[in-house]
Amino acid sequence: MRKLLIIVISLLITDSLFGQGYQWQAEVEKNDSSGFYKVDLNPSIVSKLNSQFYDIRIKDEKGTAIPYFLEKEPFSVTKRVFKEYQIIEKIKWRNGATVLVVENQHKDTINNIQLQIKNFDVRKRLELAGSDDYKNWYTIKENYTFRVADGQHTTSEVKSLNFPYTDYKYYRIVIYDWFSLPINVMKIGYYDSYKEEGKFTKLEHSTIERFDSVKTKETYIKVNFQEKPYFDKLVIKADEPTYYYRNAKICIQRKDKKGKTHYDVIDYITLNSNSDFTSYFSDFKYEDFYIIIENEDNPPLEKVSIEAYQLNRYLITHLELAKKYKLVFSNEEIQVRPNYDITHFKNKIRDDIPLLTTDNISTIRYKEKKKKTTSTLWMWSAIGVVALLLAYMSYKMISEMEKDK
Repeated sequence: MRKLLIIVISLLITDSLFGQGYQWQAEVEKNDSSGFYKVDLNPSIVSKLNSQFYDIRIKDEKGTAIPYFLEKEPFSVTKRVFKEYQIIEKIKWRNGATVLVVENQHKDTINNIQLQIKNFDVRKRLELAGSDDYKNWYTIKENYTFRVADGQHTTSEVKSLNFPYTDYKYYRIVIYDWFSLPINVMKIGYYDSYKEEGKFTKLEHSTIERFDSVKTKETYIKVNFQEKPYFDKLVIKADEPTYYYRNAKICIQRKDKKGKTHYDVIDYITLNSNSDFTSYFSDFKYEDFYIIIENEDNPPLEKVSIEAYQLNRYLITHLELAKKYKLVFSNEEIQVRPNYDITHFKNKIRDDIPLLTTDNISTIRYKEKKKKTTSTLWMWSAIGVVALLLAYMSYKMISEMEKDK
């Protein structure tokens, strides 16, 4: 009897879980070939995910979940680009040396020259000189030694000549070939580093309420988003007065057990008329927050605008040609990251894969219907069965007690 009761209760729990599911869906743009793709997750999709961003899946037309991993734009990344020099002269000296002259056309300040060389396994000695008029040459560095070039899984390797910063217009590389044939220098150039900022999308659908307090000499600005904003950058602007310098703070409002209002500070900031204020966060999740500006004895700031930006997110996956795909997301029951093999091969997927967008978001209505009808019927049926079992058990207990008497 006890086992039967446990089974009925289990059915109740299982049914309540069965009623949960993904609440939203969005069709993925059609892909024109099989391969890896980035699916853009716009802020309308991201705002509906849980705080770990686990409750999203990509499915094909049969409902099969496709392996993926999520990628978020970094705030900034330092990149290196190879800039090739034109080899304006290549000669052989009588002593057996190979001479290569390249032109630094814009006289860029550099501290390295890179040589892409066909693989070799001999010892070579080099020296480097510079000139501005192609007549008078000055030593930069000598006694470079290359012992081997063995490109990993390639037929060539890039060798580096490093030296103090210079800005000569011409550079002469001398490779001494006394005891062997020349090595094959394919390209000569240098690596230039630059910083690239991450890509942001501006958030919409926020409302702003403002209150100026004469008593506290403060301006309270309430910012409200309908859903979790998960923004990464906040920009605050004010047009008036012409010159201002104000201390301020970004806060979250809460009330204690006695109903008293408190403002918990997230960040202390300074608003300055010299430039717009920009603050960076990581997935700011609060739908409501306050900006409290200390006016002191100054008039309040006027025409204050607040803009929030979210770093772009992508779903990286492999899609097949001639198949339709859609995203399903927002599921309260999912709290664990999906475990896909593809996560172990992130570094093997190129950065320049095609980007796909999504259509308008729509609700998954059949999930709601299942919750309201089937789930309710099962619940009341199970409650009825439990009530009958309890009545039967009570009757048996009373009967046993009568027999004992």
